[in-house]
Amino acid sequence: MAQNTVTTTVSVMPADALFLSWATSINASGLFREALAEQMAYRDIDRPELVMLVDEALRDDEYDLDDLTERTSDLEDLQALLEPSNSNPSQHE
Repeated sequence: MAQNTVTTTVSVMPADALFLSWATSINASGLFREALAEQMAYRDIDRPELVMLVDEALRDDEYDLDDLTERTSDLEDLQALLEPSNSNPSQHE
């Protein structure tokens, strides 16, 4: 099974970039993931549920990550997308 990977660019303020260059032992991607986890908790997103749903969507190669980002904007959209009646686009033709 092909693994989906996401690459992104993050804008960093000059002072933050300088600090990160001084503190090379800091894992910047770890800080990013920690900030995302905090935002998910703040927005009441159950991360294990989100991981499970995304894995389910990507497992059968029916959807890719681009599909999920285009067709969903929240957890409810993702759940609705994965409902059996929505899982086969040819049923709607």
